[in-house]
Formats: sequence, structure tokens, C-alpha cells
Amino acid sequence: MNPKVKSLLDAVNQLYPGTVMSRVDTENTGALHIDRVNQEILGQRLLIEIAEETESDFLLANELLKILLTFNGITPQVFFALTFKDDKLDEQLIQIATRMHRVVVHAITYRELAKKQMLTQQTADAYLAGVQSELTPENGDLDDESLWRLLMVLDALVFADNLVEASDFTAVLANKYPLAYTAAQKLVESILKADLKQSRQIRHQMVTLFVGVDEVLASWGKPTVNAKEYVTLTSVLSQRQLALPVNQVFTIFHSEMTDFQTKKTAYVGLNKGDEQNSFVITPPENEADRPAFFKALYAMKVSELFKKLALPYIERV
Repeated sequence: MNPKVKSLLDAVNQLYPGTVMSRVDTENTGALHIDRVNQEILGQRLLIEIAEETESDFLLANELLKILLTFNGITPQVFFALTFKDDKLDEQLIQIATRMHRVVVHAITYRELAKKQMLTQQTADAYLAGVQSELTPENGDLDDESLWRLLMVLDALVFADNLVEASDFTAVLANKYPLAYTAAQKLVESILKADLKQSRQIRHQMVTLFVGVDEVLASWGKPTVNAKEYVTLTSVLSQRQLALPVNQVFTIFHSEMTDFQTKKTAYVGLNKGDEQNSFVITPPENEADRPAFFKALYAMKVSELFKKLALPYIERV
């Protein structure tokens, strides 16, 4: 293990209420697959598994940085509290939303890895090999793979932004996946320009990407993801907002989806600032009890609501 990776692992272990370990498979294909990292909780231990040896130090360091950002309350997280009662559809939407969330987080972690000189030309070659092994080239038309190309090219452009010389790297993306590349270039621009040191800005870029991807899909005549409603994103709130009643910060509306935990009708709390799903709640089954329930809910302080829901939030500095 690279000493720089060991240092990151030690930093995570200082914060984790147990022990964080890693395991790396011995297979080396020469292709880096950014998704092939799994976390498994074994009692008080957290095991990070890297599926192959190719650029395993880079992959492990990237995962450790993401964990550190979460523990330090910097990056908003995504939660999936709603369901369409269709496992296949839910799984697909979760994968899509997770990839979009990851693009913004990687704009932070890739930059940090480049500073640590862990993002080398060898890493870039392996990353590009991984993209090409997972995607078929475009044939000039939109197809069933178009969205996945867009999501992978988005991440690739975030990666490329940290290369000393990226022209050959991006030329391959532009030539093989022109439709995805053109759309991704526009979507990634604000992420790369943003100050991603503040949680509020990070959340803003995540919401902006959710909207932007839907706009691309609509222009392609494809079904949209609607992650603004489907995905619960960690709230970033000021002390003033936390002390306000719920009705001044959130709008609560009836969703066509179902609360994943209760399996009952879901109501979604949308942040009035960006209209992003911030919490999901189930009202009493008895219709007669609902007016009093919602009246009390709207009058409740925001901090009290999040405590009641046991839902984490980030306090804005």
C-alpha cells in the first residue's frame, strides 16, 4: 500500500467508530473501473473491497477521501426513501442518481489525488481503458446506452480536468461518444468552475446536475430521472433556518410514490430554495387525523423535525 494511501486510511480510522480495512483482488486487467469498489460492514469493521489490482491505490485513496468528506460533514449524501414498487426500476434509478452524485464528489477527490501526485499518466491510461471496455461507441443515433455513456463521460471529464495534458484523453471521448461528450461538456462546466469547499455549493452543483441531466434526456426524447423528487439529498441549513418553522423552509406535497420503509403513501418535503427532496414522511392512515398532523408538522421547528426523523443535515457555516 502506498504510504499516502496508508496515511488516508489512518485518518479514516481515527474517525470511524470501529476499524476500516481494505482488500484488493489480485486480477490486473490494465483497465480502471471506478465503480468496482464495495463497502461491507462486518460487525464493528468496515471492509473496503477493490475488485482488481489495476490502479488499486488510486481507487482506495479515492474511496477513503469520500469517506473522510462524509465523516467531516462536507458532502451532502443521497438517500432513497421512495419506491415505485418496481425493484428493477428502483435499482436503475438508484444507480443513475448515485452516479450523478458521484460526479460532483469526484470533482473534489480527483483534484485532491492530483495534488498528492496519485493521478498519473498510467492512471489516466487505465481509466480510459476502463471507459472503453464498458461502453460501445456511438453509431450516430441515440440508443439504450445513451444515458450510461453520458454519466460515464461526465465523470471522465471531471477526471480529465486534473490531467496535465488531457487533449489525447478527451479526443478519444469526443470521437467515440460525440453525443454524450457534447452534452457532458455543458453539464460539467459549472461543476469544474464551482468553489466546492462549502457544503452549500456542493449541494447546489448536485441539484443543478440532476436538473441538467433531465434536460438532456428530454431533448433526446428519453424518459427523465426526476431525481429532484425521487432522491433525498442531505439538507444544508443555517442556524436561522434550523430555528424557523417547517412551513417557512419546506413545501410538503403528496407523492405518487410510496415510502420505502412504511410501504404507505409518501409525502415529500421540498426545500423552498431549490425544490429538492429533503425528507420523506408518512401521515396517519386515518384521514381525520391528517389535518392536525400537518398543522403540527408545519409549526414544528426545522431542527426538531430532523431530530424526529433521525435524518442528518449539515449546518451551514
